[in-house]
Amino acid sequence: MNCLVITPHRLGIHEMAKRVGAEWSTMGHTVDYIFAEGSAAQVGPFTVGAPGIAIWWYRTLKNVAQDHDQYDLIWTHQPITPILPTTERTFWEKVIVTIHTTLRRDYELAQDGVYPSKLLPYYWLVKVIEGHFHRTCTDQNGVEPHYTVVSPHLRKETRAFGVDNPIYIPNGVFTPDAEDLSSIRSEYDIPDSATLIFNIGSLTSQKRPVTFARLMHEVTESTDNVYCVMAGDGPLRDTVESYESEFLRVLGYITDEEKWRWFADANVFASLSAYEGMPVATVEALSFDLPVVLSRIPAHRHLLNEYNASGELVADDATEIRTAVQKLQAARSEVMLPEWRTVATQYLQLVNG
Repeated sequence: MNCLVITPHRLGIHEMAKRVGAEWSTMGHTVDYIFAEGSAAQVGPFTVGAPGIAIWWYRTLKNVAQDHDQYDLIWTHQPITPILPTTERTFWEKVIVTIHTTLRRDYELAQDGVYPSKLLPYYWLVKVIEGHFHRTCTDQNGVEPHYTVVSPHLRKETRAFGVDNPIYIPNGVFTPDAEDLSSIRSEYDIPDSATLIFNIGSLTSQKRPVTFARLMHEVTESTDNVYCVMAGDGPLRDTVESYESEFLRVLGYITDEEKWRWFADANVFASLSAYEGMPVATVEALSFDLPVVLSRIPAHRHLLNEYNASGELVADDATEIRTAVQKLQAARSEVMLPEWRTVATQYLQLVNG
């Protein structure tokens, strides 16, 4: 098969698209990629977010549609456009649309005050663009793309804009063997005997790093021999760093190698995100058999139930978090996670039938 992978997004979505594409290549398929050069969220010198991404998608899909006969499968991630670039049946029959998160849910989080309320008009606008695109895609005289979601709870979100039965295909995971990784906690004067909590993610409102830092500061200061390490960068870093202490370390950006070493050295992984599609960092933690302490959101609940992982869902309460950490500090998850080859095969089967 000749396959085309398209995404303007970075980080987790970009990595997932490349992992599946690489598996297709090893299976003997031809794989081309279209990734955004620079930031698709910009129009000229201005960063405009999703509207800029929507313009990028329209231009990209229009160009692909003009010469789509060369491809048997066109895999798109989070596409939105103000209008469809084509209504040609043979084009949309080979398109896969994978939903990782929804802009509609972002709008609801802005309404709830998780995201800055001043951005509410922006989130309303992009929610409307998203809904219009998908309703148009699913109203083409019985022809529509193959829709997939990376977590079951996203089905409820997609129903709001007319996508009723997307296929659930979980993300795979790749991690190195923990036995091949050298210890890293000693480089930061964290004792071998200490209980180490690890967290990694962008320091943005969605991940609630300020709430996490405040609560972990309280937990580590009030519990003997417990340390927490936060990794990641973003606009909230200065505020997060204000909670730093001997027991709470804020590292900023770290390399993949450092990330794997922290996972291998940690006793517990923790996250208090307000929203996740498929929480990549949590899945990576489970691949190291770590127990997890997580916020009570659908994506986290699904992971614990789906893989029977060792973990606790907690409220924003330092006492509850401390109790969960103490309960889990010696536990192991020992889960069986999907391999990328299995995931890649599932996507191929959507078009192959």
